[in-house]
Amino acid sequence: MGRRLVLVAVLVLRLGMMGGVDPVQAEWYLAGQGGQQIPQDLTNIRGTGNFTGVTSNNLNLRTQWAYGVKAGYIFSDAWNWLAVEFDFPHSDANVERQGITAGAPILGTTQQSGMTPRVGLTVNHMTGHVIARYPGGFLQPYVGVGGGLGHSLLRTAPEAESAFYPVFSVLAGMKLFVTEHVALFGEYTYARATVEFSDNQFNADLRTNWFMGGVAYHF
Repeated sequence: MGRRLVLVAVLVLRLGMMGGVDPVQAEWYLAGQGGQQIPQDLTNIRGTGNFTGVTSNNLNLRTQWAYGVKAGYIFSDAWNWLAVEFDFPHSDANVERQGITAGAPILGTTQQSGMTPRVGLTVNHMTGHVIARYPGGFLQPYVGVGGGLGHSLLRTAPEAESAFYPVFSVLAGMKLFVTEHVALFGEYTYARATVEFSDNQFNADLRTNWFMGGVAYHF
């Protein structure tokens, strides 16, 4: 009987201590970011429309500077390790001047070789991520997964062509708080999409690596 009373007393004391802990408040944050976007080759290039059935070798894309903004919301109390975030980065992934070999599976495979000029290709991502983070005081590592909408502009002559497409992305990063509200961060994001340019009659897989850093303000 005495042991039971002791156990009940310990439980009551524990619950009382838990009730005295200040709740963790939810918070918003805004961030500016910059860095480099390192694209992988434009792969699985396939003709559409009049060029259906035509394939091409992979095309090299050029590393470019990148910049963008973020906005996020961190949940409160027991969920303060979880956040949701909107991310908008912008960059270019220009197609380098290079040799190209196209093949059409007609009576076997017909090969046709040539040179492609340098062509501008902008890359914009408007994505949402679910973020899992370590809610420490000074250093906060985090990982995330999500997706959204991509937009690219292929600057071909005589007219440029715009395309929208779904994007899947994963990320990992680290925040370092320099004050209660201001944090520096570094982040890597891998994004993958299939983009189709109907006027130029082809689609391809576009995979990009974003190495970004910036400053975030937590409200």
